[in-house]
Amino acid sequence: MVLLIVSTLIVGAVTGIMVFYERVFLRGLAGQLLHGLLIILCFGLVGLAYWRFGWKIGVINLVLILIAGNVALSFCGWLWKK
Repeated sequence: MVLLIVSTLIVGAVTGIMVFYERVFLRGLAGQLLHGLLIILCFGLVGLAYWRFGWKIGVINLVLILIAGNVALSFCGWLWKK
């Protein structure tokens, strides 16, 4: 269960970073496909958590994805200003 939640956090943070550096990572078709695959992976992990551990862990996992993405976006924005 811990590995599932940690991997979801990592993928959510990477997705948030990719969105912030949109001009670098999401430029072109390959970047957009990679971003789409990361999002599918995030929500696939949430679906796996729902299926394996029940709805409570699935909701926690979904909230952690949103938090990790927002923290990564905020951190990148903070670094960008410095």
